[in-house]
Amino acid sequence: MTIIAEQLALADSPKAFFDAIPTGLRENIEFRVKLHGYLATDQKAQDAFLGMCRAYIPIAFNTSFFTLNPQKRPAERNQPFILRPIQVPAVETMCACIDEGRDVGLNKSRKQGASELSCKVFAAKALLDELSHFILGSRKEDLVDKSGDLYTLFAKVDNVMTYLPSWWKKQCGYNAKDDRTHLLMRIPYNNSRISGEATNESFGAGSRSTAILLDEFGRVDHAVAKAIEGSVHDVSNCVMYSSTHWLGQNHEFNLRLKSPTTEVIDLLWWANPEENQGLYGTSEPGVVELLDIDYYRKNYPEVLEYVV
Repeated sequence: MTIIAEQLALADSPKAFFDAIPTGLRENIEFRVKLHGYLATDQKAQDAFLGMCRAYIPIAFNTSFFTLNPQKRPAERNQPFILRPIQVPAVETMCACIDEGRDVGLNKSRKQGASELSCKVFAAKALLDELSHFILGSRKEDLVDKSGDLYTLFAKVDNVMTYLPSWWKKQCGYNAKDDRTHLLMRIPYNNSRISGEATNESFGAGSRSTAILLDEFGRVDHAVAKAIEGSVHDVSNCVMYSSTHWLGQNHEFNLRLKSPTTEVIDLLWWANPEENQGLYGTSEPGVVELLDIDYYRKNYPEVLEYVV
């Protein structure tokens, strides 16, 4: 029995298996190669693995999904999606709210991956749960889906399907030529789908869905946002409100974040290890608290002479 087979067989729970997945880039790549090499040859192991992914979606991210970042060096632009520590509970909360029919409010800074997390949670649920229907919405149709544009909401879903392990893609029956059209993706195996619309007054009309993403909802005109909010819960029990900015305190996005029925997820830059290096705070004038003291110890040790 291989080490991977032993890990699959001996994991006490899906969470225990997730905790055993390496999070260093090189180690994670090596783990993926061994994992999917083994799964490609064993149907029972595939079923066990997909069962764990279904029970704990973060497993799918850290073993099977990729992410695109064109700001990195060419060799690093498309790399394994490895959830940051703050993103793990975010995915857990999204999944719980989808399953339980509760709303989500994404309070986020720019470049923290909130839209990508949401789209890829939808993709994972569509792959794993039969007869699901997810709706992606943004203020313009071209922001939802546009051929050749790598930064639309659907492009984040397409990235999942493009780089999905070959055995998994074969099992779900997905073929982009047949199952992907403008503003629509279908999973043949379980008849789940993801569709998209612009967030206008007619958003979701006539539809019923498992969950909805209203991306950049805070940028939608006040009157349109109010009209959408007035009808969107007839479409789905789970609405994910996401935005970086909002048009005033009385905009529907801000009101949803303050609602006691909304589960708020904070994805802010100062919790991102790639952006918070050297982070410090100040509670009062003349007082500086070094929050990332290891950074200063390594790069500016002389500063520590003044630490009390």
